Amino acid sequence: MMTNQLTAVDFSRLTSRAEGICAQVMRDFPPPPLCYRALDATESERMAEEVERVMREGELRVSGHNDAAVWERGWGEVADHLKNQEITIDTLRPQYFRGEATCRLFGRYIRPASSSFEYDVGLVLRRLIFDEFLKGIETTVEFGCGTGINLLLLSQQFPEMRLVGTDWAPQSRDILSQMARQEQRSIEGHVFNMLTGEGWAGDTIDRGTAVMTVHAMEQLGPNWQRFADYLDAHRPRLVLHIEPILEFYDQQSLFDERARRYHLRRGYLNGYYSHLEKRAQVGQCEILCAKRTSFGGLFHEAYSVVAWRH
Repeated sequence: MMTNQLTAVDFSRLTSRAEGICAQVMRDFPPPPLCYRALDATESERMAEEVERVMREGELRVSGHNDAAVWERGWGEVADHLKNQEITIDTLRPQYFRGEATCRLFGRYIRPASSSFEYDVGLVLRRLIFDEFLKGIETTVEFGCGTGINLLLLSQQFPEMRLVGTDWAPQSRDILSQMARQEQRSIEGHVFNMLTGEGWAGDTIDRGTAVMTVHAMEQLGPNWQRFADYLDAHRPRLVLHIEPILEFYDQQSLFDERARRYHLRRGYLNGYYSHLEKRAQVGQCEILCAKRTSFGGLFHEAYSVVAWRH
């Protein structure tokens, strides 16, 4: 069957950025070949059945609970692995990127040629989103920074930017300390619990600061109010989220409905974007961007973009 390759044209369609900008970012930070083939009707039906089976029978971890053990264990494994290695995009790859055999793209299932396809496409998407919203920002604070992969991308993309990362697992702070030494620049790490609002006081957040989350608020489920209050108390210049957004799925599409039910089954972020919309209607915030990025793994799409300010 015919093989396709993602190009700047496709990333322009995914992000709504100009094709020339996408091409330039991909020249500055070249990805590996991003090849795939679209599944035919029979294969797609088989994938749909697999998604249904996993939702029906699978033991799926539910988000939204204050259990840091899974992250302490996961990021601890990465930190231990890095003790004798250089920090790179590959060595910071989170374990949950297992190399999906099937992904979602533009409303259909596809079969990647490489096991790292989802991760590699996600890196290009992040660089394009960072280029759009974080260029010229003095300080970026990432909440739920995990392995620190996004801060490493920002370090490469914006060498003058001050970087701060927080996570509820202290092992993340250890990784960022090693990254700061390796990159010879200021990269701070702090412990912060997004569910409770406890930990780092956020004393460096001011009107020159952007706050960012990437696949972090998804873990809050419906329990995002404490973190929302924290943001209101600090009033950064910009808030940028790259997350799965439940409200962006088309409920009239069976393809989307499966992702929507999986999102709910996992207890991922729920109600936050509707909250922002209500606040925007009464002038309490301004939503600068709300865009679904039609790409993801087999089960759902986690690269939608929401940018807003107070």
